Amino acid sequence: MYAHLFPPLQRRLDHQRQLEQLDWWRNQETRFLPLPHLMKQEILKGYALEYRLSILVETGTYMGEMVEALRESFERVYSIELSETHAQRARRYFRGQRNVTILQGDSGDVIGGLMKEIDRPALFWLDGHWSADETARGKKSTPVMEELGHILRAEDLRHVILIDDARAFGKSEDYPTMDELRSFVLSLRKNVTIASEDDIIRILPQ
Repeated sequence: MYAHLFPPLQRRLDHQRQLEQLDWWRNQETRFLPLPHLMKQEILKGYALEYRLSILVETGTYMGEMVEALRESFERVYSIELSETHAQRARRYFRGQRNVTILQGDSGDVIGGLMKEIDRPALFWLDGHWSADETARGKKSTPVMEELGHILRAEDLRHVILIDDARAFGKSEDYPTMDELRSFVLSLRKNVTIASEDDIIRILPQ
């Protein structure tokens, strides 16, 4: 973690540690949650390839790990961060990366304006929730329903939407149940499938 806060040697060591964690996780009879970050990266890359997606929209930049891992896999990367501190740090780090845009604000609001710039099928990685530690908290613990509302009310471009931490739905503050989420999504977009696997909710175009 925090790869971009350390010199190159530390980044290599950190990546090696993540590889070791991923190898350990894959060899367990019982798969523990949450998923290793490298596994999440591979899942996102897989959907990008399968659906030929060239735009990534992430909510919850935090330390910029996902942006750093995937910025070379997309023509455009947008990441929305509530914390001014984390957003400024990410902007400094990704300065010079022309395909990366860091937006600061509540993703439940900011993503509404961003949708006007999304002109082709995109991959949405919704991870902008409060999880203690150094993460910022907005009006709600999770703005996921507001995020989905903006995405699904925009033009239907056959986006792929992935939502992290499925285990929290129906159990943590401000998280809808899976039934509530499914009903809300289908009220706005009929031609999708909704499933949950490996702690990730997947809303896919049919």
